[in-house]
Amino acid sequence: MEENINKNIIIKDIDNALVDCPDIVKKKVYIENKYEALFIYVNEMVDYNLMQRDFIKPLINMTLEQLSNEMNVNNVPSSEIKLLHATSEIIESITSGSIVFVCDKIPYAIASLNLLYEKRAIDEPVTEKNIRGSHEGFVEPIDINMSILRRAIKNNDLKFKIVVLGRRTKQTAAIAYINGIANMDLVNSTFEKIRSIDSDGVPVVGFIEQKIISSPNSVFPQFISTERPDKAVASLLEGRLVIMLNGTPRVIIAPVSFFSFFQAMDDYAFMWVSGSFYRLLRIIAFTIALLLPSMYIAIISFHYYAVPLSLLISLAESRSKVPFPPIIEALMLEFTVDMIREAAIRLPTYVGTAISVVAGLIIGQAAVEAGIVSNLLIIIVAVTAVASYTLPSQDMATAIRILRFAYMILASIFGIIAIVMCFALTMAHLIKLESLGQPYFQPVVPLKKYDLKDSFLRIPFKFLKKRTSMTKTKNKFRGGE
Repeated sequence: MEENINKNIIIKDIDNALVDCPDIVKKKVYIENKYEALFIYVNEMVDYNLMQRDFIKPLINMTLEQLSNEMNVNNVPSSEIKLLHATSEIIESITSGSIVFVCDKIPYAIASLNLLYEKRAIDEPVTEKNIRGSHEGFVEPIDINMSILRRAIKNNDLKFKIVVLGRRTKQTAAIAYINGIANMDLVNSTFEKIRSIDSDGVPVVGFIEQKIISSPNSVFPQFISTERPDKAVASLLEGRLVIMLNGTPRVIIAPVSFFSFFQAMDDYAFMWVSGSFYRLLRIIAFTIALLLPSMYIAIISFHYYAVPLSLLISLAESRSKVPFPPIIEALMLEFTVDMIREAAIRLPTYVGTAISVVAGLIIGQAAVEAGIVSNLLIIIVAVTAVASYTLPSQDMATAIRILRFAYMILASIFGIIAIVMCFALTMAHLIKLESLGQPYFQPVVPLKKYDLKDSFLRIPFKFLKKRTSMTKTKNKFRGGE
């Protein structure tokens, strides 16, 4: 590319690069009523009224001599002015939403960025409700999300490391952290990992997550994905990193432990007794969602003597009409529940709710009357589904759904022994996992006694003076010693 701007070459290069792009507007003007120039921009991407007042009007009122002086150009009142010296820079600026002024009589092009786009209101995330606390959520534009964090943390120690990803999409990603709390080695190493991502585009922030996690083949999530700013702010104050991507309302938080997925902001909004109760409830629900169907299959298939006689009689009567073995019966019902769940998500809200309720009632009742499944299994699958919904993290709930099928199949072959072995292997896998190089099952393995105060239980704040050791922060105390 040539360094000095030549209008004809620029127009030719733009036309070649933007073939079949009718949204590119080229407005011709004349400087001093004799020198031809162009304003080039993408229609509906710039705030034209603002550009007309602060960029276009000041430039067309300048003389050629004034336009050739960089100092005069930089005094234009538009919010952001850039001087471009290569055709490739001009094309990139236009497609990024800038309005560009080009004239063959000056040695550079002038670009101004003032985007205009439709955006959602800052509403509460649909999938992350809470009772107390904030009811706002992140939106798609990254600059608005950064301002939300800045509004919550009014301190110049809140920093953002910016990187542009995608050879073609040129999306902005950012790592948010608090200087003086976050471990800078962790910040810099994560930034280098993200900057090394080489792809045509990054459609969602989960793409970044999959590129930088240490165990991409694990079913367990190693980062927390959230749309809640209050959760992101609380994580930043602990020394964690928040990774953001333009175009998606979800951010990812790292490093995190296994127990972080059972914590909700309401745990800290309620008194410590209530917060601890709900957290224990979620951990128990996790165990139920993971083990209950496989326990049913193992007991019915191999260990029926473990069932009390009074219950065994009614269970035998219920299963006497079922022609399938327990594993087939359970798999059919579990797959049906998962299909109903997916259908409810994909359909419009008012239709999805009705479909899920009607399908659950009709299919369950009809299946029992037809002798396809037993009454007890209907109850077990329903309890399992409800237990999985108690988890604050959908990623962890999905991991449980996947593992549950493996547990069920192996339990149908080897009984209780398979469940014990599977659970032992799951625990070993959790102990082996890492999140940004930090132990995933901390504070249990390795044992961190102080961090246990905010893991299974949430004890009173007066005993939570130190930040979690997982973030390796040098500033260990919350608000000073």
